[in-house]
Amino acid sequence: MEDLWQTMVRSLSIYWQSTLRINAGAVLGSLVAALLVALLTLVAARLARDALTRALSRTKADPNAALLVGRVVYWAILALGAGWVLTIFGVEWTALVATFGVLGLAAGLALQDVLRNLVAGLYLLMERPFRIGDHIVLKDHQGQVTDVRLRTTHLHTPDDREVIIPNITVFAEIIVNRSTYTRPNRGAREDNSAGIQP
Repeated sequence: MEDLWQTMVRSLSIYWQSTLRINAGAVLGSLVAALLVALLTLVAARLARDALTRALSRTKADPNAALLVGRVVYWAILALGAGWVLTIFGVEWTALVATFGVLGLAAGLALQDVLRNLVAGLYLLMERPFRIGDHIVLKDHQGQVTDVRLRTTHLHTPDDREVIIPNITVFAEIIVNRSTYTRPNRGAREDNSAGIQP
């Protein structure tokens, strides 16, 4: 039995040594190509994120939303680069797509409520139906908006309490914004300060 074990170990050792000698050049080439692709992907992801963040900062988009979109683009490019690296080592694209599809479906079903709140939060940050400091009424709650995050909106009520409302509720319900027409009108102020005489 011991001789059989030694013979198997010796045979496997000879097989691996010959395989490594034959494939050493191919493995080294694949490794160099994979490192180059990883480096290029990292640089491209950073450049795309920074360019998109700068472009969105010039618009009326909320800074938090611009940061979020930049991060999503960054991670999407990194995921594509990781897929490219895996194909260099012989993994098929169809297997990758199928694997990511199954993982995405499982994560989507498991995190359905969290994802709905995130999407609603992103919509609120982009659309901005109210601003921080506005006094709003939402369902049974009213108060001053103190913070709008990706998952929740925070209100400071007149009786000095903080109400944290999931963004999907804010997204789906009717909002009364009591501050919309009480904000100072910048255009009217400029006309009055210009000293227009009748």
